[in-house]
Amino acid sequence: MVSTTVKNNHPPKSVAIMGATATGKSDLAISLAERFGGEIISMDSRQVYLGLDIGTAKVPAAEQRGIPHHLFDILRPEEPNSAGSHVARATELAGRIRRQGRLPVFVGGTGLYFRALFRGLADLDLPRADLEKARRSFEHLDTMALYEELKKSDPNRAAELSPNDRVRISRALEVVRITGKPMSDFFAEQAPAEPWHGPKWVLTAPREELRRRIARRTREMYEAGWIEEVRCLLDKGVGLDAPAMNSLGYGEIVRAIQAGVDPCSTLEQVITI
Repeated sequence: MVSTTVKNNHPPKSVAIMGATATGKSDLAISLAERFGGEIISMDSRQVYLGLDIGTAKVPAAEQRGIPHHLFDILRPEEPNSAGSHVARATELAGRIRRQGRLPVFVGGTGLYFRALFRGLADLDLPRADLEKARRSFEHLDTMALYEELKKSDPNRAAELSPNDRVRISRALEVVRITGKPMSDFFAEQAPAEPWHGPKWVLTAPREELRRRIARRTREMYEAGWIEEVRCLLDKGVGLDAPAMNSLGYGEIVRAIQAGVDPCSTLEQVITI
């Protein structure tokens, strides 16, 4: 765990808690918010979506211990989200929370959103038609094949990602294919965003321990009704083309259901690191 120390029990202007899945980010965020009179601002790209609760590991209201949680359930599954729009919302919220004398606690696992918050984000508003064309070209390729392509076209970005992170690998490849320029180059050109000074924690664990935690959490999600949650979304007309369905696990379960395969067979596909 990397951090900047909070001294003399005086709250900083903000706190950021980052890290991989199943490292305890939400518990730490709630504890800090309780101690310093804070409010939590989600920096997760999928918890913004209504109806995606189990598979995105949203903290249930009963476990939030009375701490205000922001940027959850603000978009329909069919609505797009982006780092730029998310950071704009987060920045506005954080300013309001500070003016009220409270502590903004940024928490989440979407590294791109934190990068945009702290360093700014180059304009990557890609044409929708080009995005759809690129995504169609990915459909027949497995994730490892996409990762190998990314290693050749943008090795710096590839080194930051898990070989199993299909969503972020695909995004990086979209940028390269459409712009002809690696995403890592765009990052290098970014101008600083509004500074949010304060402690930044990056929660980690040894790789094998992290894999065990992710496997346990994923099994718990299936047991808690993740498949039923996906069926409910399908019944409401949310299809694979909805931005929300790019979330890890949702697409795999949908494809299994549509193919008439037992969705539980997707469990091992979803346990990734």
